[in-house]
Amino acid sequence: MTESSVSELEMPEQHLTVMIHEMSLMVARLFNRQVREVGLTRTQWQVLYWLYHDDGQSQTALAEQLSMAKPPLGRVVDRLEEEGWVVRKADSGDRRVNLVYLTDKVRPLVAPLERIVNDIGEVAMAGMSMRDRQKLDSLMRSVHASLSAALNES
Repeated sequence: MTESSVSELEMPEQHLTVMIHEMSLMVARLFNRQVREVGLTRTQWQVLYWLYHDDGQSQTALAEQLSMAKPPLGRVVDRLEEEGWVVRKADSGDRRVNLVYLTDKVRPLVAPLERIVNDIGEVAMAGMSMRDRQKLDSLMRSVHASLSAALNES
């Protein structure tokens, strides 16, 4: 193989990681633009979303689920608590651990925010056939599983 052939073969993988990162940033910008008046960011919404589906989690568990370092997540939770979106309560099994719970302020926003997320997905897949959408979903789940496995091996 020539040197140019090797770089051509390596390029799709390198390009894929850059593209995934850029798409994530674009989704964040679109989401942040649409929820500005609610007073939430995409990262804050992700924390609320995880809690909506599994309330009463430790910050460590949330950090792992969101692939975030604990200190930045702590600042996100601080901000959510200041705004009345969440409360921290001591874990009855381990007083050193605080569990994070949603407040009633969040519940009315879940459905509208999920619609925004779905709308962004529709924008992203505009012009794709149902078959292409299903294939993309399958491929993205495969990429996600591979990356998750690699993280768990570390």
